[in-house]
Amino acid sequence: MIAANIMTTGVLTIHCKSTVGDAIKIFREKRVRLLPIVSDDNKVLFAVSPRVLLRKILPGYISSGYLKDVRFAPELQQFIDNIDSIAEKDICELLEGDTGESLGYTKISPETSLMEVAAIFVNTEKPVESIMVVDNMDRLLGIISPVDAFKRLWEFTGKKKKNQQ
Repeated sequence: MIAANIMTTGVLTIHCKSTVGDAIKIFREKRVRLLPIVSDDNKVLFAVSPRVLLRKILPGYISSGYLKDVRFAPELQQFIDNIDSIAEKDICELLEGDTGESLGYTKISPETSLMEVAAIFVNTEKPVESIMVVDNMDRLLGIISPVDAFKRLWEFTGKKKKNQQ
């Protein structure tokens, strides 16, 4: 079984010039884990997750890990000010300089095995929200979440058991 067999197609995407507020609205309303940011020809430029946006709006001393115990950190106002300051910012400008690894996503080819997909989810040092499946031109074909991998494995084992009976 390969990535092309388990990926979800018809993925929600946004373009540069979309704002951080646009991305937050999609996360809130559509409940997606990862939002690819693509060019006009569907080439993946970046991807953003709610976790990445939280890291961008948290005060630096918290998101950097310098302050391990946040119980005594100043409450809410700085957090709110940071959200307000980036809400209308271009999403690509916000992510400029970040890499796929720092943003928590990875890209694979459609021929990647399900075993390798599963290994990416469990063996990465940084958490991976979802995996984007791209062609050799880096155009988005689909996306895979851990649930997609489980779903296909479950379907496969169910069919195998039926065939053995």
